[in-house]
Amino acid sequence: MLRRFLLLGVLLLLVLAGGGVAIARSSPALRVSGPTSVTGTEASAVFTIADRTVRQVRYADGGTLRYTFRLTNDDRLPVAVRGLADDQPPSRLFHPTGVTAVHLAPGETADVTLALHMSGCETLSARTGAFVTSVVLRVERGGVLDDDVAVTLPEELHTGSPREAFCPNSTATSRPPG
Repeated sequence: MLRRFLLLGVLLLLVLAGGGVAIARSSPALRVSGPTSVTGTEASAVFTIADRTVRQVRYADGGTLRYTFRLTNDDRLPVAVRGLADDQPPSRLFHPTGVTAVHLAPGETADVTLALHMSGCETLSARTGAFVTSVVLRVERGGVLDDDVAVTLPEELHTGSPREAFCPNSTATSRPPG
């Protein structure tokens, strides 16, 4: 009888340890949604192309665009957004510099603001643009586990490179033809 209890105890520990490993190896489930808003630009418009929603913003060299959206924790554990991960998807004109730190209980939703520095117009032709469709967040899960989680933004952020007059560091040779 004692052997059965001991065996049952060992099996229970293995199952619990396996569940802990499964949670530790999976990424937190975060969902993004609207409503959305932007500040830091003179103009913004939203339009739909097929299944894509694009937010066009006016480029402001050296400015900071602030994009706000909703983030929901669909995980079973609390999640704290601590900032941006070191590695971000590349974009020629937008450079992520920060994100609102929030703590989300399971099922909780909060507004999050992503800060994007706008620079680099002098390296693009006047007809070129740049997109940001996702960011990678640095999160803490359950108070102990650090993870990088990529989230797709509810809208694709797009800006076009301005004409030479609005790109103060452009020169006759800095911008490729086109």
